[in-house]
Amino acid sequence: MSDEERLRLFARLPKAEALSNGVLAATFADPMAIEAFWFRWYLDGFVDQGNGKVKCLVGRPGSGKTHLLRHLGQMSRDAGYGVALVDAGQDRISLIDELYRLVARQIPWNALLEDVLTRVIADELGYPEFTGHAGEFVAWAESTRSLSANLVRRDLREAIDFFLKKADLDAEFSLAVRGWLHQLVSGEPLEKSPAEAWLLGMKIGVSERKTLGLRNNLTRRNARAALTSLASLLHQARRRGLLVLIDNIGAMASTTRVEGRAYYTRGTRDQAYEMIRQLVDESPFTPYLMTILAGEQGGVTNSRTGFPSYPALWARLQNEVQSPKPNRFADLVDLDQLWDEDRLDRETWAVKWRGNVLAWNETWAEEPEVPTSMGLEWGYPRRMVVAALGERLLETGGSSS
Repeated sequence: MSDEERLRLFARLPKAEALSNGVLAATFADPMAIEAFWFRWYLDGFVDQGNGKVKCLVGRPGSGKTHLLRHLGQMSRDAGYGVALVDAGQDRISLIDELYRLVARQIPWNALLEDVLTRVIADELGYPEFTGHAGEFVAWAESTRSLSANLVRRDLREAIDFFLKKADLDAEFSLAVRGWLHQLVSGEPLEKSPAEAWLLGMKIGVSERKTLGLRNNLTRRNARAALTSLASLLHQARRRGLLVLIDNIGAMASTTRVEGRAYYTRGTRDQAYEMIRQLVDESPFTPYLMTILAGEQGGVTNSRTGFPSYPALWARLQNEVQSPKPNRFADLVDLDQLWDEDRLDRETWAVKWRGNVLAWNETWAEEPEVPTSMGLEWGYPRRMVVAALGERLLETGGSSS
């Protein structure tokens, strides 16, 4: 295969965002077991025990950052975490309320409230034998316990209030959750629920807020407390906590406007870096919340527009003992360094891509007019996939199907 053909093939490769969950899992490799390490030391027995943590993952384009974040998100959902994956290049997140809205829209609220009601029924009302859907509890209590439906609803509302008082939630966030839960218990239609709108970060009218007992809409002043409360509520609902994955943070450092991509002015960039600085500083006081930021190394570490341009943030990521060997406990992890160190996993991952037929059935991009350059600036995984696919195309006579 000629260099020109290789370059054109490289430009057509699907990005990690486009891979199906099946291909994502089948072709995943964990350099130096960083995902397993994060599970062992943070997600299992640290974050779910009431602690918070912020990590930053950097690497060259094609080093597997998005692949790792998506796979980690899948595994965390299976382990009971609430997970939100945010793309800082698609949606501008310079303020904490912007981040909260993007996270809240990815939370399965109906399932979350179902879990809360199930716990209230079992722990507060004392009916652990009830195993149906929470919405069926009133009918179940009528038929099996011969209780009045109105009395059951009253007891359930009181139990909800008691449960929320014990939970470590912001007062306004708690009132919104309470309003939504009471609406579920009463059997009222849930369309256009003001409580749901508030929890999703939408603006609601004064009369609707008064009905819920709320004084303010969600803004940058209360969004941080709402995000922390969401993590605590996920934990209270017999889940582990909340994992927020923010990809493409290198877009914050870009000084070039690109159509369809979020653009950060100097002012919004500083606001974004200040938001991240606050997430780092307040992580010990944000229980059940882990945030992982990922972006291209060249953007994140750029001295003029990257994290170093905001000393208050950069200083927080430079306090570990420096070592030529990768430090997986570090708050700033270099994915390329992990690949360079873990030669065995590199070989394993190459075998997965060469042998996984599913990978070749993805939708490929149309051949570009101008091929993308490929050199040492691209990460090992991306270059390896080009080589593996090139071998596959030679075997199949030049077809990618």
